[in-house]
Amino acid sequence: MLTDYLANLRLIGRDARLLIAAQTIMAFGYVGMYSVLFNLYLLRLGYDPAAIGEINAIGRMGFALVGIPAGLLGVRFGPRPLLIVGEIIIVIGLAGAPLGEFLPLPIQRNWLSFFYFLGFAGASLYFVNSTPYLMSVSGTKERSHVFSVIGVLMPLFAVAGSFTGGFLPGVTAEYLGITDAHPASYRYPLILAGVLFVFTLPLVLATHYGRSRGDEPAVNPLSGMRQAPWGPIVSMSVVMFLTSVAVGVTLSFFNVYLDDGLGVATALIGTVTAATQLVAAPASALMPIIVARLGYAHGFTWTRLVMGIGLIPMALIPTLSAAAVSMLLIASASAISQQTFTIFSQSVVSERWRTLMSGVLNTTMGAAWAMTALVGGHIIERWGYGAVFLSGSVVTGLALIAFIAIAHHLQEHDPQHNEHLATNSTR
Repeated sequence: MLTDYLANLRLIGRDARLLIAAQTIMAFGYVGMYSVLFNLYLLRLGYDPAAIGEINAIGRMGFALVGIPAGLLGVRFGPRPLLIVGEIIIVIGLAGAPLGEFLPLPIQRNWLSFFYFLGFAGASLYFVNSTPYLMSVSGTKERSHVFSVIGVLMPLFAVAGSFTGGFLPGVTAEYLGITDAHPASYRYPLILAGVLFVFTLPLVLATHYGRSRGDEPAVNPLSGMRQAPWGPIVSMSVVMFLTSVAVGVTLSFFNVYLDDGLGVATALIGTVTAATQLVAAPASALMPIIVARLGYAHGFTWTRLVMGIGLIPMALIPTLSAAAVSMLLIASASAISQQTFTIFSQSVVSERWRTLMSGVLNTTMGAAWAMTALVGGHIIERWGYGAVFLSGSVVTGLALIAFIAIAHHLQEHDPQHNEHLATNSTR
């Protein structure tokens, strides 16, 4: 098994490797640095959890609203040009958001929301088209390994970014002669994190068009939409929406909870975040083995179940140790389940509809994140952090019930996809 595993890793082509390299930089800059610092920056500006939730909701709506148009544009022009445009927009949005600090308060919040929206809109353009692109430049033998490598490397680079993000405010404060309670301590590291995305552009520009583009003439992305496989697309969207709530809760409020709820220092928040991401890296390497043993459907079900259970300690026990245990479970399970669901959802439709599937799923994921951020902030204000984490666990359980029914239905009615839809280890 190990020999086959290593042989398939060597099959990963040049274009896939370039995109993997670009996504590691994104992991360092956003998943690591920006995600640790942005909400803490908002706290330093004087915003409460409800306001932070609203700003996060607006940002994540950028991810949702651009998802389907990004998919249609990917069908029209091919994924690669959208990857490039998405990277440019990300830089503008993430680097520009912290500059709102210098504006009067009524304008400041709108500025922060708009540029955060812009950053997520660019991310939607990128990620909607990166999945079909990777599918097109990788064969069936190495495909799960491509996504597994991404799942391994992104957490590792996110670890480095989280450590850097945790310590930079203190270093910046010392250099400026202020304390890390001052917004400026977070402003400059955030700008740096946004600018880092510039280094992904040469990597994406060095790629070639995937097989889905080739030398084929441009097509109307709206043509044949009545023949699109709306059943699988809508079914996968329902699952994506519900299962994204658990991730949305942790994305929006984990660092806010540690800072505002538990009084943890910024450097320690960065360290805890990095530690949880470090666990996710080796966990992701298990994805091809889990898929070979259980199939994509069962692999996704079990790992998402772990995520739902993982929220419970953080919901019931208000200590740093409980929060760390929760995030260790969530991060390790998420690293496997997200990649498993990505391949599963892409496999239940033909290549013609993969970009549309990706666009719709990214839209529903962004909408779930936005709703979680918006509602979650107000839940925290009224009932506390434990209530919002417990709600995420309950919704994850409901999502798994829906997914099991949908996967069984697809297996029965789409026998041509049984290789991908298998929910047991008898393959």
